[in-house]
Amino acid sequence: MAINGKTGYIKRERKRPNQKDKTFSVKWGERAESIAEREDVAVSSIHMRVRNFGTPWQRAKTPSKSEELCGKTLHQLADELQMHPQSVMNRIIHHNNPYLSERGIIKEENNSNAQGGRYDLWLMPEHPCYAEWKEQKDNKNAELLAEAEAYQEELEEKRKIKEQIKLEREQRRIIREQKKNK
Repeated sequence: MAINGKTGYIKRERKRPNQKDKTFSVKWGERAESIAEREDVAVSSIHMRVRNFGTPWQRAKTPSKSEELCGKTLHQLADELQMHPQSVMNRIIHHNNPYLSERGIIKEENNSNAQGGRYDLWLMPEHPCYAEWKEQKDNKNAELLAEAEAYQEELEEKRKIKEQIKLEREQRRIIREQKKNK
C-alpha cells in the first residue's frame, strides 16, 4: 500500500501476487482507445462489444442478410453493382441473389447511393473466426455469381429462340402474302 503525502489517502495496490492482470490491453493485445480510434467509435462502444459479444472484434450480433449471403455489406454491394442499396436489397428479397434481376446481370447507370450506411462487416479482420467466415462467404459469393451468369445465359438463349421464332413467323407471313397475290 502506498500513502499519498498530500491527502493521506491510502492507495490500495490492485494486483495481488497470485492474481492475473485483467487490463484490456493484456487480455486483447491492444488498447481499447486504439481500437476505438481505428474504428472511429467511442471507447465505451468497444467495451460494450466485449460485454455483449465477448470480443472487441465483433461489430454486430449477427451478420446482415447481404453479409450472410455473400460476405459483403449492402452498401458494398450497391457500390459494386452501381445501384441504390434498396434496389440491391429488393434483389436479395426476391431472388436470394444480389447479382440477379429479371433482366439478368445488369449494372444500372444510375448511381444514386444513399449517403452514409454501413460499409464495415460485422466481424473485424482480427476476430479469430474472420478468415474462416470470409472464405465461406467468398465461396458462396462465387456460387451466386456463377448462378447469375448461368441465368443470364439462359435468358440470352430464350431471347435468341424468340427472335428466331419471330423471324420464322415473319417469313411464313411473307410467303402467305406472296401466295395470295399470285
